Amino acid sequence: MKRLFYIVIVAMVTPLLGGCGLGTGSSAPPPPWAATVTSLPYSPDQGATAGDGRVKLEWTPTAGVDYWVFAATNPALTAFNWTGLANAQAVIAAPMPTYMCGLIDNLPYYFATNGRINGGPGGASSPTITATPYNASANWQLNGTNFSSDIYGLGYTGLTTCANNTALSAAGMFAAVGATGGIFTSLDGMNWTKQTTPAGFIANLNAITGYAINQNNATTPGLRWVAVGDGGKALYSTDGINWSVAASTATSENLRSIVQVGGSFFAVGDGGTIISSGDGNTWSLAAPVTSYRLNGIAHAGFYVAVGDHGTIVTNGGGGWGLPTSPTTSNLHQVTAIATIYGSIYVAVGDSGTIVTSDSYLHNGVWTALTLGTNPLVGVAVEPRGVETTTAYTTAPAIDLWLGFISSAQFVAIDSTGKTYTSVNGYDWTASATSTGISCTTGTTCMNPLVSSGFGYVTVGNSGVYATAF
Repeated sequence: MKRLFYIVIVAMVTPLLGGCGLGTGSSAPPPPWAATVTSLPYSPDQGATAGDGRVKLEWTPTAGVDYWVFAATNPALTAFNWTGLANAQAVIAAPMPTYMCGLIDNLPYYFATNGRINGGPGGASSPTITATPYNASANWQLNGTNFSSDIYGLGYTGLTTCANNTALSAAGMFAAVGATGGIFTSLDGMNWTKQTTPAGFIANLNAITGYAINQNNATTPGLRWVAVGDGGKALYSTDGINWSVAASTATSENLRSIVQVGGSFFAVGDGGTIISSGDGNTWSLAAPVTSYRLNGIAHAGFYVAVGDHGTIVTNGGGGWGLPTSPTTSNLHQVTAIATIYGSIYVAVGDSGTIVTSDSYLHNGVWTALTLGTNPLVGVAVEPRGVETTTAYTTAPAIDLWLGFISSAQFVAIDSTGKTYTSVNGYDWTASATSTGISCTTGTTCMNPLVSSGFGYVTVGNSGVYATAF
């Protein structure tokens, strides 16, 4: 039997981080905020895009003052006692606005701040204010038609991290692809721009992914987008705007899904096709291990591809293999997340089928369950905060299904637009709201759901799409 081990981390905090500066400069300024505090995500009609599990703090800054911000889930919080409180964190030399990240959904947080001048001592603590982050997937809004073609694939590339803590914190780019080479991009998931497809390119594009080599570098982010589609066709771009046709993909099979890991791209498709590339331009073909169509691929420690007839294909570094599948239903999409405790894999398919495994209790063993009878056409995952209960004295609860502490939030969507959420991939709850998207009977909404880390975007037929921020 596997045993569980806990690591308790005790923070040794200097008086500097306790809210009192050690400098010898000018006297401390007064508390900086008659502050406004906004829980993120905003609803779309407020004109902002942001994510769940975060809170944005704003105040009117004074020139020459260095602000520190403190947070915890205890209303007794001040700028001087935060280190002993539950779920505490701080931002030193905080910009305006400041984003507090990695927060626990639906749990009230409290915030205080103080300021210092020229490295001098910290001033008095501001009044404590509060806000409650929440799960974005409970806030769907149907946005009508914003595309000129059917959309089959969605992707997101983060340009900055939330920890970057600038006005562009957790900023990124969405990309959507579809019929006859249609390509669209968006900075907020709600307002889309059609990009020019290379001349003569008319193949349907079914999937897209990308990454930024230099996150938090607005000047040279080092973007690389790759889209794949019918007939083994592929396009690549270094900005999401200007696109080139790949020299060769080593296959003429239709490609259905793509993932990028550490600068390498893996795409899968019909006939069990698996190809890989380091730049999206030239590709290598792997020996197939199945003849069934592969519809989705993900990575969280090892690669997992899923497809028709319940096919599951995995690669942990020793080549592609076929673990035993618990279903014969066609599987459409797969997602995965690596947490500090272990990895979780979830795939969705026909007849409400979900298959799931993890890297701890169920390593290599897949379990099937069902959510209703409608086809599940998409699944995505975001990281979530974990409750530490009291001040580092009680360990978080172990998830009995996983065998470790979950820090994930999965969202699945069916062909009627109904969504479900789960923290472990096994226990699911129907969301209170629907996306409003319903796929026409007999068609497949391919790769309709993507997570940005601060919300979700999904597409349906005829370019209809919905967002949850």
